[in-house]
Amino acid sequence: MNPTERTLYQFFINHPEGIRAEALAQHWQELYRLYAHESVFDDKKLMLNKIENLCSKSKIVFYSNISRIKCKFTSVLGTRKASPYIIKRDKFGYYKTRATL
Repeated sequence: MNPTERTLYQFFINHPEGIRAEALAQHWQELYRLYAHESVFDDKKLMLNKIENLCSKSKIVFYSNISRIKCKFTSVLGTRKASPYIIKRDKFGYYKTRATL
């Protein structure tokens, strides 16, 4: 996974209760801290940009990263075994994973 995907996945591991997509920006500081840890670059402007894009109102970057994470787990583990690790939206609109690492 790339740094943004790892950041997002670690974020959901840290929040097993789940998060609504529109509430992601409320966790900006935590996402930035996780990204700073995962990134191989020390460019603060780049890191800020990545987190701003992830938290943007359009949610395009958020949804595309969720999709890429799902594809990566599925391609390595297969659909059935990847299921607990995939970030999914529940019937109440909360995104979460059942994985506990």
